[in-house]
Amino acid sequence: MATMITDECINCGACEPECPNTAIYQGGVEWDAPDGTKHPALVNEFFYIVPEKCTECVGFYDHEACAAVCPVDCCIPNPDIPETDGVLIERARALHPEKSFTDDYPSRFKTGGEGNGAAPAEPAAAAAPKAAAPAAAAPVALAPVAVARFGKVEKKIEPLAQPTARTTPFKGELPIGFDDALELVNPSAPAGVGSRLVRTAVMLAQPLLGALPLATKKRLEAAMGDDRAFTVAGSTGLNILVHLIALPLLFTAFAVFVRGDSLYSVAVRPWFLTGAGLALAEAIIRLREAVLGARPTSETVYRGSVYGPMLVPLVAPLLRSAASRRKVGDVAFEGYYQSGGAYDEKRERERRYGEIYTVEERPNGYVLRLELPRKIPPSGLKNELGLGDEMPDYQLDLSLAGGWLEVHGKVVDQRLRTVAATAPAFPPDFTTRVPLGERCAGFAHRYRDKVLEVVLIKLKAADQLPLAAHAA
Repeated sequence: MATMITDECINCGACEPECPNTAIYQGGVEWDAPDGTKHPALVNEFFYIVPEKCTECVGFYDHEACAAVCPVDCCIPNPDIPETDGVLIERARALHPEKSFTDDYPSRFKTGGEGNGAAPAEPAAAAAPKAAAPAAAAPVALAPVAVARFGKVEKKIEPLAQPTARTTPFKGELPIGFDDALELVNPSAPAGVGSRLVRTAVMLAQPLLGALPLATKKRLEAAMGDDRAFTVAGSTGLNILVHLIALPLLFTAFAVFVRGDSLYSVAVRPWFLTGAGLALAEAIIRLREAVLGARPTSETVYRGSVYGPMLVPLVAPLLRSAASRRKVGDVAFEGYYQSGGAYDEKRERERRYGEIYTVEERPNGYVLRLELPRKIPPSGLKNELGLGDEMPDYQLDLSLAGGWLEVHGKVVDQRLRTVAATAPAFPPDFTTRVPLGERCAGFAHRYRDKVLEVVLIKLKAADQLPLAAHAA
């Protein structure tokens, strides 16, 4: 069997100088055939072995030299290319016509090494005169072996490990749902952002409020703190849907009531299609990352409509009321260019330290929103390992002690932790302690789209908790 290098390779390079046939090449480097021609690299991510030039060190050593020096044991026989001792020694003679191989040439097959158990080379082949060696080079064809090994030593990229689902509650977590806890800290009131009446009004107005600028919609979503009342994505989608229905009807109405065309005439059709086309074009422009770039929802920008800025005064009082009760962690927007030219946004850096969060005080508690990293930071090792850009979820641990909520995040994938050891501003773990103005009886949480949301219930509202929560 020809020897192969698996995807466990750490690119240490120890094997390359040990090969007597120069069959080992660094990832991405072209390899030289015995006839002097160059061929594209078989693998780009790590060192690889050219099967056409590999003799498993038969004729030189009684073991595989690359496997002997490999610190991670990733040089192994390729089960897809079975070859006998006789075939390997003939390849050695063809690759090294200047060398004379006697009958007692070294071979791992003769010493009981792992392989196919083939017997030593046939006497006739071993006794062939040196002058005939160049003629034997012809059977060492490139194509047959290349077909057998191609694609077998390419790196198989395993998906990044995700945290295991938690089966036990966190310290201080209450046995109530997140929405129930949110309802408890936002009791009905005659006015204000926590009022049931206000939340109902905002919920019903989502098809219109979806036209607001993106920054305003984000602030409004944070102010409401309730997905049932308002979300950026939901309101934008409803607003686009309204436009897809309303614009064709408006253009049709213009043709009928202004131009005087009959509703059932052919002349109305271009106006209806124009309205539908404009609505569709607007939808594509506003959601171009998702529609044209096939980006995930977490990376989609939910833009507003052209008339959105005129609606901002309608929600300004709610935003001011929410801002007066909000405590904000360190938020930064600029970033850094690394030596290789890659840009690392500073806000993303701060997310990796657990420093991008908001805390809003409600009548009966607090609502915390902490942003987790969305992208793996730029790193040469990240590229070598083929990890991509999307950051997996962190293993989270929450605990409530007195007037503090402690959030601990941990990267669970071992490859990503290795990247963290080499990349700047990328701790594999972080701990954030969030101070609270009053002591809390407990909390409920949810995690989605790289955002951790925690509702903390004040002690004075503990008597409103369900009996099950008191028993816990």
